[in-house]
Amino acid sequence: MVQMLIMKFSDSFYVHIFKLASVFHLFVESGEALLARPDVITNTPVGELVQFPIQYNGTDQYDVTFRLNFPVPFKILTWKSKYPERLHIVHPLYQHRVGIYSDLVGLNDVHVNDTGEYEIQIDYYGIELKNRDESTFRMQVFELVSQPVIVILGDCVNSPNITLRCSVSKGTNYLIHWEKVSISGVLNETYDVTVLVMDCVTEVQQQSYRCTAANPVSNATSDPVTVDLSNRANPNGERNNLMLLIPVATTILVLTIVYLYTVHCKSDIGRSLFSYWGERISGKGSGPASIHEEKE
Repeated sequence: MVQMLIMKFSDSFYVHIFKLASVFHLFVESGEALLARPDVITNTPVGELVQFPIQYNGTDQYDVTFRLNFPVPFKILTWKSKYPERLHIVHPLYQHRVGIYSDLVGLNDVHVNDTGEYEIQIDYYGIELKNRDESTFRMQVFELVSQPVIVILGDCVNSPNITLRCSVSKGTNYLIHWEKVSISGVLNETYDVTVLVMDCVTEVQQQSYRCTAANPVSNATSDPVTVDLSNRANPNGERNNLMLLIPVATTILVLTIVYLYTVHCKSDIGRSLFSYWGERISGKGSGPASIHEEKE
């Protein structure tokens, strides 16, 4: 009995010494790490170290199994407290990236493809039967978004609309929203769209636009752009100019008709007078009576 207690103490002491050494090694090699919590979604950038706590209870020897449940279920590693210096099973996809660190399973240099549901199983080997402990973790890995770039498509000379397109070169699962800012820096409106379409007629001049790309672990904002609407085609302005041209053209037309009518009338009177005086000179007419007869 005494020998059994000594063996248990020796095993327990050996395990704790190994765990303390692992903690120091983890601090030196990896620096800060993100601690996942059971039944909570953990969001992390790519390349980070994520730690999953081993919720061990008791002093008996035990085995730890770390596995992926979703999207494809398989075992990642198995570790035995009886042989704490080594891992017994490591999946080839996780070689040199996974290990046991002082009551923690550490997954280093996480990738976007590491997103999924994980589980830690603890099986106890003691005198008394004990149920397995299980903890479930959900992890989402994102690539950091780069600074967005705005591209301006179209102009108000050849099109009734101008299109602003926001894009990023890096990042996963991001959303984009726009902000319209006045020259004085006052935020006027926001839009949760990737492409922003502006109406050349109704849009107010002197407005700046910027877009922001964001996911759960990062966000970045573009440089502001100001759209030039000074040369825009304005249908309302064209209609106003047309309304001004109509009375001017009408006046010119009336004056032309009056001028032509006047010229025409003068020509008829001139011809009549010329005929009258021609007859008087030749003796064919006798004053006003002749003119009257001629008109009849």
